[in-house]
Amino acid sequence: MVDRGARMTVKPLLRYAPATPQLFRRLQLLAERRPRSVSVDIHSERTELDGVSGEIMTPSAGITSDLAILYLHGGGFFFGSVDSYRPLLEALVRATGGTIYAIDYRQLPDHGVADSVADSIAAYEAVLDLAKDRTKVVVAGDSAGGYLTMKVAELATRRGLQTPAALIGFSPLLSLNPDRTDKDVRRIDKIRETMLPAHRVEEIRELWLPSGAVIEGFADPLHASAYITSPVQLVAVEEEFLRPEIEAFARLLSEKGVEVDLHLWRGQIHAFPMMAGVLADANLAIEIAAEFALAKIGERQGEPQ
Repeated sequence: MVDRGARMTVKPLLRYAPATPQLFRRLQLLAERRPRSVSVDIHSERTELDGVSGEIMTPSAGITSDLAILYLHGGGFFFGSVDSYRPLLEALVRATGGTIYAIDYRQLPDHGVADSVADSIAAYEAVLDLAKDRTKVVVAGDSAGGYLTMKVAELATRRGLQTPAALIGFSPLLSLNPDRTDKDVRRIDKIRETMLPAHRVEEIRELWLPSGAVIEGFADPLHASAYITSPVQLVAVEEEFLRPEIEAFARLLSEKGVEVDLHLWRGQIHAFPMMAGVLADANLAIEIAAEFALAKIGERQGEPQ
């Protein structure tokens, strides 16, 4: 039902509407209309992480752990926020008992992808200082936030920082040119993307990376596998057009000895875990991610700390 609904509403809009800043501002307004949940079992407070606006969420009841997660939301670098991702973030708090740091990084059309990357690595450095144990910091994100997740891992290595204990990517964007065929990207199956028509990516790419824009390190995380050493969990949907790159990235990391946990979901939509509390599969994906994250810091679900 969700798949069909997206095909009937969101996809036609993105297929025919001009890819302009005005379109994405409207999408941002729609995303922000999602009612804010009121959770008595989670304590939330606004904060700044090295100048980047965000929020800290911790459990006020239930299990607790020393896990710290920096979560980077998706939205194509145009929309999305802590508020629009609150159900997913709160589900992560409940599943892990950890502390979630979520940020509202700068986005297009007013800021470039390079600014989104700069905010993400700045927030990561701040989380390292705030966490109970800097070796128990995990970075996670979906879609464009998955791109930023892998960029944080790459830049942490380049800068000589403590690398993340684990990385989690839900339908991560791994290239600003996601129809590429290099780096062992194999396009075999027909792609029936539910959300974004693949033919529109060329237009959006010009907004992502305009002429003269410079992103620290590689522009594409797909090229940065040599700088990523943390265990990685990747989630892809069978028919999304990002799937071939996600599978290629998993192969590249695995071939260099990095632990990779790849999950391919059938019958779901791009970045479906953001629908926590609505989709059973979203809840399950979050539980699996929580188990992975806790295992990488030496803890298990349900164990009081």
